[in-house]
Amino acid sequence: MTSKHINSVFIANTRSTAFRLLGLAFVSLFFVGCSSSSQPLSYYLLHDTSTTPPAKTSTPSVAILNKIVLPDYLKQRGLVVQTSETGIHIASEHFWAEPVEEGLTKSLRDALRNQNVDLITHAMGAEDVNGYITLRIDDFIATYNGDIILRGEFFIKFIDETNVSDHFYITLPLSSDGFEASVKTMRHAIGQLAVEIAANMDRS
Repeated sequence: MTSKHINSVFIANTRSTAFRLLGLAFVSLFFVGCSSSSQPLSYYLLHDTSTTPPAKTSTPSVAILNKIVLPDYLKQRGLVVQTSETGIHIASEHFWAEPVEEGLTKSLRDALRNQNVDLITHAMGAEDVNGYITLRIDDFIATYNGDIILRGEFFIKFIDETNVSDHFYITLPLSSDGFEASVKTMRHAIGQLAVEIAANMDRS
């Protein structure tokens, strides 16, 4: 083995080790910012209670939310953080105040209102509906790289029987460590998803 080859292997191993150490450092800082044995249990809302409906400047599109499909790890009440390429941690002191599906529905509804789309559920009923939305979430998590990932696919069935489907992959950097910062960034990610869904609603 030549010295040049040995050096290239050494550099590659050094970079790999550096990336692993950076990931471990982020996870350590994340948990320092969000947990302490002396702290009481904390609960978080995915939707923003301060959001008010925007003034309507034109007739909105109306969509019925048909279904949200979630991975099993998001059906937990404990908040989740990705700790490595393959590992996740489900918090034992930090919880969603409501089921994730409910929080997603409320947050997406508020974000779509800003895009002139009214999102309703079957229980609410509506006379004039433009389409039906099915949302599949593959991942929605804070990662060890220091960002939020929202990944999945949405499917829109319009009343004229035409269909639109699109994959989405949204990644946003966390401004600081801790679950509070991750939840706020999750709200922004849902806002970006709403923009993509609304753009496809306009195709009708």
